[in-house]
Amino acid sequence: MKFIKNFLIRLLIIGTPLLVLYGYSQAVFEANRKKEHPTDAGLGIAYLLFIILALMITGLITDLIIRIRNKQYAAAASDLPFIILFLIPVLYILYQMKS
Repeated sequence: MKFIKNFLIRLLIIGTPLLVLYGYSQAVFEANRKKEHPTDAGLGIAYLLFIILALMITGLITDLIIRIRNKQYAAAASDLPFIILFLIPVLYILYQMKS
């Protein structure tokens, strides 16, 4: 039960900025479609996604280290799925920025 509670709390904390970014991106893409000369709005959204996910991974790794030190293994285990899930897009965007 404790694992599920920790997982849901982290899901809420992580989901909120991602939902805000989704809403912002939909508004930007809609405004971009109405322009006579559309710009590359997707690149800015990708940078924002990279920054948000990188900050979340940093926070989750810090929380993971603190939880393991305090021997709260159930709470530490709830960080691992999010870290693994966010590493894929962060590494992909980082690779695209470097090449």
